[in-house]
Amino acid sequence: MPFTDRARIHVEGGHGGGGCLSFRREKYGGRGGRVFVVADEQEKDLTRFRHAVHHKAQAGGNGEGRVKRGRAGDDLEIAVPPGTRVLRDGEVIARLDHHGDRVQVARGGDGGVGNRAFRSSTHQAPRETVPGTPGEEAWVSLELRMDVDAALVGLPNTGKSALLVALTGAGAVVAPYAYSTREPALGPLEDDEGHLFTIIDLPGLSEDGTPRDHSYLEQCERARIILHCVDVDDPEPAEDRIARVRVGLAPYLGEDAEEWVIATHADPADPPAWARFAVEIELGEGIDALREALAQALGGTAAR
Repeated sequence: MPFTDRARIHVEGGHGGGGCLSFRREKYGGRGGRVFVVADEQEKDLTRFRHAVHHKAQAGGNGEGRVKRGRAGDDLEIAVPPGTRVLRDGEVIARLDHHGDRVQVARGGDGGVGNRAFRSSTHQAPRETVPGTPGEEAWVSLELRMDVDAALVGLPNTGKSALLVALTGAGAVVAPYAYSTREPALGPLEDDEGHLFTIIDLPGLSEDGTPRDHSYLEQCERARIILHCVDVDDPEPAEDRIARVRVGLAPYLGEDAEEWVIATHADPADPPAWARFAVEIELGEGIDALREALAQALGGTAAR
């Protein structure tokens, strides 16, 4: 199933229960159920919302016998991964960053009023009733920002996927042509104390440095380190390529994100001046030094 980091769903609160036309029943129907979006660490992405678009809470019950108010409808909870933003009419209404965070996205309808509410000393047999009101309806957008530690980015065919595999052993697609990465790939990095960090390989920018269609670059927002891969074999000046990527990435980076420029297909013993690290991925050279530096930096940086 393709990775999904955004979805649009329709939510509807439960209809309020009706009041009853009876002298022995409660004058109020039950309220309809509410709809909540809740962060659940068991959820990993928004894939299930590709087909599960409509979500409606339970309706309230009608007034019951023996002077009982109608039963309230059960609330509906929609589980999403932590890191999900909830938007309505283009505005962010909640950021569900931690397990258990929740936000109400649709109110339940009010219970109706039965004829008993209209009885008075001069009006002993009223037949008026007021039905329950419909629940609130809305279209809500969900956008996932994964909690990753480092993100691999760069122009097409710069060795990002191969570097992810070399650093983490992840099963990313590695191919000798541009745009082989179509969806994010994740890999674990472990330090000497057993702490695990997550590295993500994101689909590359276009050659001109602009984001490709659905590039997933929003996932950079929570990354602490950006691993900017630059191929030393490309004849275009590296400084020009680096500048293009930085412009394309700027809208997606967190305020405290740290950029590491990685020269790929390079000799680690003779790194170019513009690179922080140099690696020769096919030969495995420079990988251990980069992995160790990443683990040390991530372990010493407070998690967001």
